[in-house]
Amino acid sequence: MRTEPGFWNPLVLSLWFAGAWPGLGAESVVLPVPSVQPVPADSPANQASYEPARPGLLEWHDFKLFPRATAAMVYDDNITIQPANRQADLIWSFSPGGTLMAGSPGVDIPQGTRFEALRMLGRQPYLDADAQPAKLFLLDYAPNFRLFTSHGQYSGVDESALLTAVYSFARLTLGLDQDYVKVLSAMSDVGTLTEVQTLKTRVTAKYDLSDRTSLEVNDQYLNTSYQSNNLFGSRQWVNQDWLNRKVFSQVTAGLGLDLEYWEIDRNPSQTSEQVLARAIYWLASKLELAVSAGPEWRQYGGNAPATLEPVFNLAGTFYPRDSTTVTLEGHRVPQPSAYASADFILTGFSLALRQRLAARWAVALTSGYDRAQYHATTTPASANRSDDYFNTRLGLDYGLSRRWLGSVFYQYREDFSNLAIGFHDNRTGVQASWRF
Repeated sequence: MRTEPGFWNPLVLSLWFAGAWPGLGAESVVLPVPSVQPVPADSPANQASYEPARPGLLEWHDFKLFPRATAAMVYDDNITIQPANRQADLIWSFSPGGTLMAGSPGVDIPQGTRFEALRMLGRQPYLDADAQPAKLFLLDYAPNFRLFTSHGQYSGVDESALLTAVYSFARLTLGLDQDYVKVLSAMSDVGTLTEVQTLKTRVTAKYDLSDRTSLEVNDQYLNTSYQSNNLFGSRQWVNQDWLNRKVFSQVTAGLGLDLEYWEIDRNPSQTSEQVLARAIYWLASKLELAVSAGPEWRQYGGNAPATLEPVFNLAGTFYPRDSTTVTLEGHRVPQPSAYASADFILTGFSLALRQRLAARWAVALTSGYDRAQYHATTTPASANRSDDYFNTRLGLDYGLSRRWLGSVFYQYREDFSNLAIGFHDNRTGVQASWRF
């Protein structure tokens, strides 16, 4: 499944302007422990940042409440990403939300840390065995009310509810993440707007064998369903295990094994195995880089021949100056198609620059490319589709005060498909955000 989040959603837009969207250079990027899917950057929780010693609006014992709200107006000239008969609309949205936080991740919280980074801070493989114990609780909820001016059938309410609990013993750190997200999404795989609902459970465990060596066991269940009965939902079970070794003070290497089982509506099941190598380089506040790669063997219950493909994940952030952030992301991963008895290999990169121009102004520019190559998962079916996606986004922020942020953006994206179903799309929007 490849989805394009609804960018009229203020929860999404605020990520662009606040720098939390991948490639736009968040103030602090922390690489997730498992390479299995983290909370997507368009999650409403990721629009808020968590600063050291910042008081909450309400505090009770160790609990702090951080409320927020975002309103946006976006003009989209191709809301259903069609190659012809393009439909334009002006979309209005409002999203109140809040995070309840208790405890500490056991390490210092860098300035501007976002939700997904915060929930993984105390579980990083490069942390020393003598780090402070992590005892952290997070609960985030945000609805998003969307109103389409001319296409009222797409108006409605998105929802996001995210829960995290992390607890450390002497050498063992346990983590639990439970996420529910319902969002209207423009799916490039299908070429239409549809409501997507995901339910994800992630359990992580990290055990320090010594001050330089650790073992990770990470499990995840992901359930994806669609409002349309014509699309194929899926259920994915993932087990990913790592043996990590700190080879230098700033470099942690690891060997991993990834085992997956996919169950897809009205299609045969799939199993896969990946053997992975990983390296993480961390240099205080200057550079964060992680790369994992290896072969994947995949078997199909529909008698399609087994496949052997290389896979990789790359994430890096460079801070050449206090006011400049450069972010690089890359991936080559398999995905199930939502409309056909097929999978596709998604290979892509994005590069982004965020520059603070003055005390109140900041500009963010990002460009990305993805190639989706389809192959059939049953016989005698065939899938000869391939798509090349390009996108460029430019955003400008103005900090009205410590709590208020005003933003404008422009985005262009285009799909070149060998099946003549490609599209191009222009989006322009303005947004106002408030956070406590």
